[in-house]
Amino acid sequence: MPIAVLAVSDEVDARIHSASLRERMGHVQFVVGCGDLPATYLEFLADALDRPVYYVLGNHQEELTRGGDRGRRRHPLGGTDLGGRVVRDPASGLILAGLPGSPRYSGGPEQYTEPEIYWLIGRMVPRLLWNRWRHGRALDVLVSHAPARGLGDREDPAHRGFHAIRRFLGWFAPAYHLHGHVHLYDRSQSHVLHAGGTTVVNVFPYQLVELESPAVAPASTAPARHPAPARRQADRPGPERPR
Repeated sequence: MPIAVLAVSDEVDARIHSASLRERMGHVQFVVGCGDLPATYLEFLADALDRPVYYVLGNHQEELTRGGDRGRRRHPLGGTDLGGRVVRDPASGLILAGLPGSPRYSGGPEQYTEPEIYWLIGRMVPRLLWNRWRHGRALDVLVSHAPARGLGDREDPAHRGFHAIRRFLGWFAPAYHLHGHVHLYDRSQSHVLHAGGTTVVNVFPYQLVELESPAVAPASTAPARHPAPARRQADRPGPERPR
């Protein structure tokens, strides 16, 4: 049975930050935040939908301090920070892991070098290997802010993807990778790519994604190496706006 997930990133969208959200998306089982969003936005989603929120931080400093006390980081109340962690959603049984930030280009607080991302991955390896032994898979969903190198990233220094994430996908083969950071305003550009057995979804500014849980997927579905494409909300972002 598909598991409906609301994934958001980079911009507060009026279609989501709406009093009618629960009426329209009450079937969502949890929320995923892919970074560069104020804590208050994720708190609104948690309250409006009464569902768990899992998130990673983006690379913008104002995200970390907006609404905070004397510049201290403001994390969303009730949310679970996936940065460098592996967790299992108790309701759906899906296993999630997260990698925060972007490649280092200006020295901001959530910008990382490739070795630093490999270090974060290394911290998760014991749990991922245990999951592979215990559950037959390391994880189901990788959540990151930046994309993997060569999978929907850009050539400018601020929007390059991580080689480390590309290798992570090869090593642990999550069924899905949800990310933000790269703003897609052109409707002709697809939000979905495929790499081996992983469906990669750029969620900017939001996507309603239906995930297939390996624990409940029927035997007639496609092999695990080629999961079904993520389904997306019909309404899409408008034309490119000046930055």
